[in-house]
Amino acid sequence: MFSQLKVVVDLIRTGISDFRDFQTKKARDDAVLDLLRVYFILKDCVDDGERLVSEAQPNPVEIISEMAPEVALETIERWDKLIRRQGIRLSQLQSAFLGQHHITVINPWLQERITEIIGYKLDRTVTLHGIGAALFFKNMFPISDTAEEKARYISVMAGEEGNALNIPRITTELEGLRKALNDYRIVVERMVSDHEILKFSERARRETSFPDSA
Repeated sequence: MFSQLKVVVDLIRTGISDFRDFQTKKARDDAVLDLLRVYFILKDCVDDGERLVSEAQPNPVEIISEMAPEVALETIERWDKLIRRQGIRLSQLQSAFLGQHHITVINPWLQERITEIIGYKLDRTVTLHGIGAALFFKNMFPISDTAEEKARYISVMAGEEGNALNIPRITTELEGLRKALNDYRIVVERMVSDHEILKFSERARRETSFPDSA
């Protein structure tokens, strides 16, 4: 998930560099909101993803199976909530990237390239679309998984085909995504006025936060 998101972030960052004037103030306001929403969703994806990997390494299924029952129950409930959030975020991102949102309107070429990266047209299991679909399906149609089965979704999120987490690879991917996200933020701050940042950041943060998240 993290390496695919980095590629998408880099595409958006370069694609929105030509931020021409919009025909109406509302159109520009909506575009600024979209850019800020995407930033906060991506930041939360990285933060929660890193937290999950850190707690569940090197093998989330084994970690859970070796815990005392009461500890395992508390842990898996926390992991499960974070995984469900990741599924919702990936669905929100795909909607923003592939729908009639202002990011793709700014540069329609982005939609075609992002579609390729997300993986709709790729014959691979580990794609951003495949990961997002698996996590979102889990969120929309919860079933009575065992604790070990729930823990397995952390590996799915990290793009693993087995249960074990490749920590060196994931760490490198997370570092790259954080840097790409910081570069994205810098580009947005250069294109958007301080007034717009102040006006829309709070709203974008509120609209992308879950009720009990900071």
